[in-house]
Amino acid sequence: MTKRRAVRRDPMDGMIESALQPGHFIGWNEGSSFVSDLRHVEGEIAKAVNTDPARGVTLYETFLAGCNLKAEEIDDSDGEFGTFAGGLFCGWIKARQAAGADRDETANLLLGWMDDDPYGFCNDLELAAVKVLDRAGLEAFEREVRARFNKECAALSERKGPAAPNPNYVRD
Repeated sequence: MTKRRAVRRDPMDGMIESALQPGHFIGWNEGSSFVSDLRHVEGEIAKAVNTDPARGVTLYETFLAGCNLKAEEIDDSDGEFGTFAGGLFCGWIKARQAAGADRDETANLLLGWMDDDPYGFCNDLELAAVKVLDRAGLEAFEREVRARFNKECAALSERKGPAAPNPNYVRD
């Protein structure tokens, strides 16, 4: 029989979970106060980044994951929850930069989330991200975007047959 090591949860995990109210549907008339409570939690995470940036990164990732789960349990007709969740990415970027995380990895993770965004939290995220990325982060983001763009253009240009696009058109 093997012993299982207990995994300690961050005390703020409970705060995040409590604020997200898993299993409780949030109607359109409750959305504003619900998001206000979430903003309070995000403020606490931002404070944690000042003292322990690596912890802040993990908390932002936990909060983002929770928001993705909550998206099915909220009437977000006004888009306030989606806008809030999208803003968490900027806090996550700042936390990763403060923690000295690899900028290329940050860019890759961010673009991965943008590619797989079933609830629209990353809508226009690139516009907000370029405002909070530091110089090295912005350069890494640009490199990754260019690499993806070039790969896609090359794949389209290699298509053969009558439906093949004009290579110049693809690049434009």
